[in-house]
Amino acid sequence: MICPYCNNDETKVIDSRDSKDGNSIKRRRECLSCEKRFSTVEKLLKLDLEVKKSNGKTEVFSLRKLKNSLLKACEKRNITLEQIDEILELILQDLKQHSNTIIATKVVGRAVLKNLKELDEIAFLRFAIVHNNYLNIKELESEISSLKNFNKDNV
Repeated sequence: MICPYCNNDETKVIDSRDSKDGNSIKRRRECLSCEKRFSTVEKLLKLDLEVKKSNGKTEVFSLRKLKNSLLKACEKRNITLEQIDEILELILQDLKQHSNTIIATKVVGRAVLKNLKELDEIAFLRFAIVHNNYLNIKELESEISSLKNFNKDNV
């Protein structure tokens, strides 16, 4: 690790702590040259997942694309970026449970909907409308009805 103060590449780790969710490690480091201290965070950057689209094409799973979709669904809602990041972590945990490294977009969409449903009904419906590609208003009404029943069961 390169020191941000003197650019020396020799540092030592003083302290390491796991994050609450266990997906990252925060390390406190000290430069062996200037003796200044700084913190680093280690986090998983890439999952070896691929997504099989409905048209049959396969592409590398993109966390950035997923986050952009969530941001769009949550637009103008009272939802913080921290809450969106928490949902992303939950979705990733769900996707890691699959034994196959090629996952259908339907599976990704269901993981998003499962985790978004409890956060915000409107964001859930926005995402569901795009993901589920409803053919008519009756299908959408059915989804809204099941959402109402879900909320009754969780009260």
